[in-house]
Amino acid sequence: MRYVIVGAGAIGGTIAARLGQHASTTPLVAARGAHAEAIEQEGLRLRSPDDDTRVTVDVVTSAAEAELTLDDVLVFATKTHQLHEALLEWVDQPVHAGGEVVGTAGELLPALTALNGVEAERLALRLFRRVYGVCVWLPAVHLAPGEIVVRIAPVSGVFVVGRYGTPVDETDAAADANLLDSLRAEWERATFRVHLVEDVMRWKHQKLITNLGNAVQALAGPAADVPEVYRAAREEGLEVLAAAGIGIASDEEVEVWRGDLFRLREVPGLEGEVGGSTWQSLARGSGSVETDYLNGEIVRIARMEGVAAPVNEALQREARRAAAEGRPAGSLTPDRLRALVLPPA
Repeated sequence: MRYVIVGAGAIGGTIAARLGQHASTTPLVAARGAHAEAIEQEGLRLRSPDDDTRVTVDVVTSAAEAELTLDDVLVFATKTHQLHEALLEWVDQPVHAGGEVVGTAGELLPALTALNGVEAERLALRLFRRVYGVCVWLPAVHLAPGEIVVRIAPVSGVFVVGRYGTPVDETDAAADANLLDSLRAEWERATFRVHLVEDVMRWKHQKLITNLGNAVQALAGPAADVPEVYRAAREEGLEVLAAAGIGIASDEEVEVWRGDLFRLREVPGLEGEVGGSTWQSLARGSGSVETDYLNGEIVRIARMEGVAAPVNEALQREARRAAAEGRPAGSLTPDRLRALVLPPA
């Protein structure tokens, strides 16, 4: 199989680089601008606690440049607020076999959603017949064109993967099993750990609770001493999911599967404060953040259930404002963040 990585940021870039090192088929990376130029000219640089390597990958700057075949698997690794545009770009691309067009990507190719939040799978299933959710545990950073830093080793990331939706028949179910078994074997050779599950959304909702702190880190900085804000966002999120009857994987299950693999280590040459995906969006001055689909997902569910979610609503609002105003990561003092987010005592 050839993996087509749509979105070559921290997650997609790490997946592409490790597959480029270890998989039997060179991955295809969809990227744009200076990032695409750097990858095309010098290769994709991946730095980790154990290695610093440049990997040759094929690059396209638009879906129209890709010559898709039945052996391709699409891996969407954008942010959720960027996903709909990416899905529309790829869904109607022709798929070739024997020199002929045999259908479209949406009809024929598997689509993996390797990104935070729980909306991606619903968006993808409107357009792609076969969708596979991916819960991502991968502490990586993308701040410079052509370069990704992953902060764990020798394992580069842990993924929980499962079909979103129900196979239509036994043939469809068999295709699921073949795809997922092959993916697990190839990705594990590429230094990842892969767990296959039937209910992937149970794990993605658990990760959603963890990601509620992304806005806190982005607004006040990774080193900010605001445990009460993290705790309030998480506890409120758990209460909202419980009110909606949404079950999640337990912290104990996560510890069993992730364990010591997820201990951050120093990466040579990586200096200064470093944070997660929302922090990186502000640090790069991207002008937008994913928190409308993280904290905002809790707010959406709360409104559906007729309950309040003031902490997550405030974090969603402040992160969106910071991005729109071009404020850098860590622009709020801890006291200011507490005043904006926490209810009065």
